[in-house]
Amino acid sequence: MKNWLLVLLILGLTGCSYRLFSLGSAPVNNQWKKNGVHIQGKDFRICQNKMENVMTERDKYLENKKYGDLTPEEIKEWDVSIDRLDKIFNECAYELGYRFKPDLGWCWEGSFNMRMCDKYKKYRN
Repeated sequence: MKNWLLVLLILGLTGCSYRLFSLGSAPVNNQWKKNGVHIQGKDFRICQNKMENVMTERDKYLENKKYGDLTPEEIKEWDVSIDRLDKIFNECAYELGYRFKPDLGWCWEGSFNMRMCDKYKKYRN
């Protein structure tokens, strides 16, 4: 019996590691949850529309241009636009009752997600 538990534990941990290293972590939108369900469908579209409605023509131009073709100045400009648009989406999700509740392990220290967790911590409650 102990051997089976050990085998199941190893397989379980291997499965978690496989998902993490081969598929990467879940997208940030999956970390916005209300009643245990991540933002999707109608609510996602509402927030997406709010974000798209405030996009300037310049934002649309930068979004449609290939990232590799952007100049360094355009990259900086696009980063500022992304931060602004991201904030609009996050505030919309928060207003709809969603909270930033990342999955266990999503915010591991030293990962890219850790920075996002710090950025979104004000939306947890």
